[in-house]
Amino acid sequence: MGKKKSGMSKAKNPKIAKTAIIDKTANIGKGSVIWNFVQIMRNVKIGKNCVIGNGAFIDRGVIIGNNVKIHNKALIYRGVKIEDDCFIGPGVCFANDKNPRSSKIRPINKPKWIMYKGASIGANATIMPDVTIGRYAMVGAGSVVTKDVRGYGLVAGIPAKLKGYVCKNGKKRKNTRNAKKKH
Repeated sequence: MGKKKSGMSKAKNPKIAKTAIIDKTANIGKGSVIWNFVQIMRNVKIGKNCVIGNGAFIDRGVIIGNNVKIHNKALIYRGVKIEDDCFIGPGVCFANDKNPRSSKIRPINKPKWIMYKGASIGANATIMPDVTIGRYAMVGAGSVVTKDVRGYGLVAGIPAKLKGYVCKNGKKRKNTRNAKKKH
């Protein structure tokens, strides 16, 4: 019997699908997996043991920590920094301009959005420009996040509003008295 093809390159670390388009200046950590039709632009840094799902787009200069899961068709634009252990669901979009016009490009010289350690964003959520997602915060699927989300905060809706707090494991907390204020 012949060997089954996985569609991935033979490289030991990282594993990169043959159909992925990756700029030569991108830095991808050991143990990371880049699936089919992913596009990674110049000067992107991706940590160790990350998974970048089918069709995701990672814009130039994006910084991604270790153990991050980015699901299919997510759009991560310039100016985003994602810390370790974060989860980004399918179809999530980090919008990069509140007032877009085809004749201009918003200047972004340093990270404007930060997704802190352990935070999670549900499927098809939109994160508007210059928003911070706090440590272990959780954004509900389909939400439009227009304001910073405090650490351990649970937000949902359009626009997203604080619905409560979660623990590190993502379970809703009953006691919010000791909830973290910011990141």
